[in-house]
Amino acid sequence: MATGQVPTAVTAREHPKTRPDFFRDVEEGLDWTMEFANGARAEFMTSYNSGMDRFRAEGEKGWLEIAPAFGYGGYKVTTSKGPPSITPPRSQQALQIDDFALCVRENRPTRVPGEMGRRDMVIIEAIYEAAKTGKRVEVKV
Repeated sequence: MATGQVPTAVTAREHPKTRPDFFRDVEEGLDWTMEFANGARAEFMTSYNSGMDRFRAEGEKGWLEIAPAFGYGGYKVTTSKGPPSITPPRSQQALQIDDFALCVRENRPTRVPGEMGRRDMVIIEAIYEAAKTGKRVEVKV
């Protein structure tokens, strides 16, 4: 979403399980990299066992960081150029739920259609395949 593009390929690895008795049926965490057609790369980490709540984007002209980034209580944005000139929106989940309700009320399509969810599932499946095989997996959306 940050690049406005769909990744063309992914690589991934599963974190070693520090609690194998607890994480029997699911990974404890994953690291993965997404490659994009324009040459951009994005690195990610997720975990069921550590508290992370940060998004950071870096580019030639500076960086932007949101922390906390994914919770329900709001965001804090910092940049390499000082405070942002825009006010971050309230919780993205709240905005999405409100939009769903308005779509029903106003009989209009959602900004987050099922096709977007399907696209995301294709990407997620490619990440799991890359983690399982240790190979680079092309994303075919």
